[in-house]
Amino acid sequence: MIRKCALALGAIVLASGCGGSSDHPSSAAKSPSTDVSTSAPDTASATPDLSSPTPEPTPTTQEPVEETHTATSDAPDTLGGSDTTDDDDQSTGDGDQDCGSLAGSGTFTDPLQLGVVDGLVTARNCAPLTSGSPFNVRYFSFTLSGTPGTDAHAGASFTLTQDALGPVYPAIVQPNGWVLKHSLGSGYWTGTEPDFTGRYQQISDLAPGTYILRTEKLDSPLHSLSTPSYDVVVDPGY
Repeated sequence: MIRKCALALGAIVLASGCGGSSDHPSSAAKSPSTDVSTSAPDTASATPDLSSPTPEPTPTTQEPVEETHTATSDAPDTLGGSDTTDDDDQSTGDGDQDCGSLAGSGTFTDPLQLGVVDGLVTARNCAPLTSGSPFNVRYFSFTLSGTPGTDAHAGASFTLTQDALGPVYPAIVQPNGWVLKHSLGSGYWTGTEPDFTGRYQQISDLAPGTYILRTEKLDSPLHSLSTPSYDVVVDPGY
């Protein structure tokens, strides 16, 4: 009986030992769940980082808007400048003008602009023609708006002095370079030799259109003589 009781007690002790060891695996199983819960805040903290680039495109969209405003503000200035140029061209129709204020440089490809001739046009105080190219030739452009009258003429008015003995010779040239009236082959003087007061070309036979008046010093370009300052005159005789 004593042995049976001892065996029974041993079995109880073993059973209780097994029950105690079964508590530890359950606690070990709970630890991974704790690890998962700690990783969750990491993923949550990454979410604001991904959303933070969203505001960045805002300044990018504003920059093109500013560029478009700049472009539109430039457009009226360009249009205004072209309108002013047209008005200036139309204002040079007739009357007295200052030769130094005319548009152009005086070369054949960029002649001084007398504009559309609606009446008598005089460009005053043109600089003397002196020795050496291109100072011995100067070009003027004019446009006849209608058929010239019988007394129509174009040329140069001047006053010779002891220091400026070279007369100014005019010629009529088409914009393509074709000479219609040569400086010596045609033309007439005003005044009496040696006190000439001007030289002109008759333009009554010209059709309406644009022409170039070439003024030149026919003394050798290397000659020391100079012309006086002179006035360019275009009278369509309407």
